[in-house]
Amino acid sequence: MSAKSGPAIPNVRGGYKPPKSSTSVLTYVLVSLAVIVVAGLVIGGVVWNANRTKSPGTADPGASTSFTVNPVGPVTPGASEVIVGSENAPTVEIFEDALCPACGMFEQSQGATVVKAIQDGKLRVHYRMLNFLNQSSPSGDYSTRAGAALLCVAGEKKEELLIKFHTSLFNNQPEEGGKTDHSNLDLARLASEAGATEATQRCIASGAQVGAAEQSAKQSLEALSKASDGQVSTPSVVHNGKLVPHTTPDWITKLDNGGN
Repeated sequence: MSAKSGPAIPNVRGGYKPPKSSTSVLTYVLVSLAVIVVAGLVIGGVVWNANRTKSPGTADPGASTSFTVNPVGPVTPGASEVIVGSENAPTVEIFEDALCPACGMFEQSQGATVVKAIQDGKLRVHYRMLNFLNQSSPSGDYSTRAGAALLCVAGEKKEELLIKFHTSLFNNQPEEGGKTDHSNLDLARLASEAGATEATQRCIASGAQVGAAEQSAKQSLEALSKASDGQVSTPSVVHNGKLVPHTTPDWITKLDNGGN
């Protein structure tokens, strides 16, 4: 798919408007990474303090009070796509933004059904993360960083781990337009709780996949715009290039029976 800027979006449902220009967040990430590296050299690790102001959606207040990512060691290379499920099953693309409230509701109501269909070999899912809600996050780039974290986890090529982390992103979803969101260390902590390796945690903490996530989001926006005739909204489900109504649980059964 072309890496050029996505086509103009004439109408965006749900009040979510992609940014008019694709402003790079790479400078911000590199500066943040430099700070992390310096701190790591001084203390031999990066410590997440759970006693700071809690991020919205952070679960289990009785969890460990600190989280450490060793800055020294290999980094999981990450993946270019996030795909789970049998190659013989109907394949759908699920378009989401990690900050999108409607996507959180979709995961709460449909997530377990989707996961069961994947595990039963009845569905193959290509998760395509968008980032047009970056502008609604306090950090200015949360959607991209969450997508980057998902790519890091996908690099382990472990279906159960990927599903658990994707679910965790929405179970611990920050509030759109809220006062705080998750740092890279917060995201690495969620990955650790899902069972990710230290190499994957370093991938997330360092922002190693941010550039890839930015490019993936641009391509995903183009694909969704094409499938929806420019009527972009999230969450969206696409099968064979066409939007799939997904407001009722039987949409997966209809796919399995050859419907759309």
